[in-house]
Amino acid sequence: MTGNRFSLIKPFLAKSDGTTLIQHTQNVLTGARNLLQRLPMSDDEKRFFEPRLIFCAIFHDIGKIHPFFQAILKNEEKHDGIRHEIISAWILENYLESELIERFAIATHHRGIINPQEKKRLEAIIIDGMLEKHVIAVENDFQKTIEQLPDILRQWCEYFQSHRDIRIREEQQPSLSWDLQDVLNSADQKEMIVSPVERKIYAKLRGLLMAADHLGSALIHDTVPDYTFISLSDFQPRDKNTGERLPLRDFQKKLLTRKNDTILHAPTGSGKTEAALAWVVANQQQNNRLFYLLPFTASINAMVGRLQKVFGENHVTPLHSRTMDFFYEQLQEEASNLGKENDFYREAQDQARTLKSFSRELYFPVKVATPHQVVKHALFGKGWDMAMSDYHHACCIVDEFHAYDPFLTGLMIATVRWLKQTFAVEFFFMSATIPRFLEALLVEHVYHGEKKEYVLHPSPDSESDREILDRKRHRLVCMPDSRVDESYDEIEDMLDDGKNVLIIVNNVKTAQAIFHAIEFSGTKKLLHGGFHRKDRILMEKEITDKNNPPQLLVATQAVEVSLDISYDVGFSELAPIDALIQRFGRINRNPDKEHPVVAPIYLFENIMGKTPFYPKRILDATWQHF
Repeated sequence: MTGNRFSLIKPFLAKSDGTTLIQHTQNVLTGARNLLQRLPMSDDEKRFFEPRLIFCAIFHDIGKIHPFFQAILKNEEKHDGIRHEIISAWILENYLESELIERFAIATHHRGIINPQEKKRLEAIIIDGMLEKHVIAVENDFQKTIEQLPDILRQWCEYFQSHRDIRIREEQQPSLSWDLQDVLNSADQKEMIVSPVERKIYAKLRGLLMAADHLGSALIHDTVPDYTFISLSDFQPRDKNTGERLPLRDFQKKLLTRKNDTILHAPTGSGKTEAALAWVVANQQQNNRLFYLLPFTASINAMVGRLQKVFGENHVTPLHSRTMDFFYEQLQEEASNLGKENDFYREAQDQARTLKSFSRELYFPVKVATPHQVVKHALFGKGWDMAMSDYHHACCIVDEFHAYDPFLTGLMIATVRWLKQTFAVEFFFMSATIPRFLEALLVEHVYHGEKKEYVLHPSPDSESDREILDRKRHRLVCMPDSRVDESYDEIEDMLDDGKNVLIIVNNVKTAQAIFHAIEFSGTKKLLHGGFHRKDRILMEKEITDKNNPPQLLVATQAVEVSLDISYDVGFSELAPIDALIQRFGRINRNPDKEHPVVAPIYLFENIMGKTPFYPKRILDATWQHF
């Protein structure tokens, strides 16, 4: 091999930081191959997508050889609207054997298809105008490159071992082919590609190319994690005193071999998370994807930490509006442990931003997300084309399903049906308080009325299950015609006696007033939805610290769902029954089996402040029930 063998292609740049086009293409190619090995594809799918994705990875940025683009990367020219991916597609159409689906993926790997109704994105004009200016016009420097294009492509194909035939048209076309222009235009695409199945295939290849390109650009193409098969030993609960493994309850054991969708209705503190992971053991497959859906950010962050201990830290990501904050906090803690705080911040910010980006793509095999992240893909929101490769035969755990508002619940049920029909996703719903009507909706609209096959409850006929069903953790003390602020003396006495007290009220102003009014010598914290993002993260971390939790916690509804905390005594304003059950679950959550106690919860009929989000008729009906 001589030094001049690849002399034509070595000088081209892909990035302004000096990364060559060869280096970047090799990174994207590696990322593509790693994705193909780690995504849940059938053999037929892999046979179809592998040669096409490899081809796209090799040629997706070939348009960057244009002299004008190279000048931009060297800061010799200003940006003039040149689209290297369109130049790439044009080169393929004129010089190399390629399929329409491949040219479509390459042409759209930075921007989507054209919507003529969007006046700000008249891409058809940009495409035609750009090609006329940057490809066909005799006075532009690309004419010199065009003369060398056959030799450039021969070297490129030899370097990357591509076996496509190079063919040279006698006359280069002044624009993209009509077929490609049609599939790039939303108004014409459905006439060009009639089959919805075929359109999904087009979208999937595009999504795979975008994911591979992002992996290569972020230089994490070699680190794509595999799905880790888990077993009972990875999550089996242990005795908090001896550390010995505890046996599963009978309803949890059933899930170790239950290979179909399940709706689990079990009490708070019965081990629903372990039950869900037991179900995962029964349903996981090679290159599996796992989605764990929760309603609120606080519970998502806590669950990420829990699942990272099961699957591995680099395999699990949160997926919500504050994902970057989560990664930054995690990286900051790691730097502190290593004594590298001083040189940490800029590097961690960049790393957290990268991880946030890849939390939405095909990198992490386990995602803990809000339901909105899944619903938007069903509505073809941003990232849906990449998500198509994530959902195939995935396992999806939907926790606290009762907590969604009616509109989101309807969208979620429709999304579940779509995911099952399109991608054969397996679902596990669980909650301590699924209303009967909601359970009936799921059974009717998703499972065609076959209730007995899908719904699972702990059985009173099982000794281990009965222990949970018969466990009496709470003594409810109803306080008619009373408000929380009328019991300050009793609360302070309990705190002075060393009790841990949780007060839950219905609005932020009330929580703030109570927090400032109660005085004692111990620690106290306030939790509500009005905190600044950074303060909220710190607050949630302090509240869930099992070694040093605040003795007094005053909170709003933010504490209701999936926070793993346990207090000795509870004081709560009146709320709908499902909300109250969740609040009660934060009191005496993990009782001592050898010395069980019944914890008092004081429920106040009158509410401090306004609660327009809780209809009066529902509050009245709830109080009458007690």
